Amino acid sequence: MTVAQAILIALLYWISQAKIWYGFSIMRMPLCIAPFIGLIFGDIPTALQVGATLQMIYIGSIAPGGNPPADEGLASCIAIPIALTAGIDPTVAISLAIPLGLLGVVLENVRKTLNTFFVHMADKYAAEGNVRGLQLSATLYPILLAFPMRFIPVFIACLFGPEAIQAFVNMLPEWITHGLSAAGNILPALGFAITMIVIGKKQYLPLFVIGFFIVAYTGLSTVGIAIFGACAVLMIMQFQREGTTSESEA
Repeated sequence: MTVAQAILIALLYWISQAKIWYGFSIMRMPLCIAPFIGLIFGDIPTALQVGATLQMIYIGSIAPGGNPPADEGLASCIAIPIALTAGIDPTVAISLAIPLGLLGVVLENVRKTLNTFFVHMADKYAAEGNVRGLQLSATLYPILLAFPMRFIPVFIACLFGPEAIQAFVNMLPEWITHGLSAAGNILPALGFAITMIVIGKKQYLPLFVIGFFIVAYTGLSTVGIAIFGACAVLMIMQFQREGTTSESEA
């Protein structure tokens, strides 16, 4: 991997974690990051393959209280380049990247702790009526503080990681490599299990079972299933709205 590629990936990670507005948070997801990494390396299909596998792990990931259980962006920006440059099987690369995703949570907690300084600064500017200072304290200063914490770890991991990890993998016994591959295949099931817990309300379980067997026996694409699912949701919302209206009129 070249220095330029490592810089671009590190910048991509920093931008994906900027959280400039609420909807921008989706940029940290593996499937959003994978196409950009694929463009950097000129291998979009492989990048999407690794990104899709990694996405299944985090598909049910939630952040209770604003505290994510793992850093999907950091795991993506390390696992995908490793798989592309070192020729490592995607499942092995993902298994190696998962602990780094947990490391990203530690960095995130450090960032939030340091950001409390800007909160007090914003309180001071608010008391003074300094709108410009308040805006900078709430936006620009935290983003600039996060730059070295986001950029440096990913740059170092991407620049030196593939060769080091490839040498490490070559030293591993075959049974460990197979174990990592098995773990990489099991982790997506964990992501689906978390999703089932999140949406596992009794009244919605029949819809989940119906959707599963439609996929299993009809061979419909993901797009087709998504269309059917969206229509079912709209119908349920309409029925609930009509039921609420009837109760209020009664």
